[in-house]
Amino acid sequence: MPRIEILFDKESKQKPSDKTRNALQEQIIKKIGDRFGPLSLRIAMSSSQSVTISGTKTDDEKEEIGQLLEEIWQDDSWVPA
Repeated sequence: MPRIEILFDKESKQKPSDKTRNALQEQIIKKIGDRFGPLSLRIAMSSSQSVTISGTKTDDEKEEIGQLLEEIWQDDSWVPA
């Protein structure tokens, strides 16, 4: 089962709101969960910023999930107003 952890810097001036983090979670589940099945997802505030993908069957699968995450992030149509 793929595991995705996205941590945002809680000290950043551009930290995302709860609404934005929830919308991001919905998009990830929709686009990645639909393709890869069940996944473990954690989106939280932290002392540093990072994205971690683990638990994939192959390096190609990990790379594909990374590309999908990038597409989701770049397409801001899901971001609440």
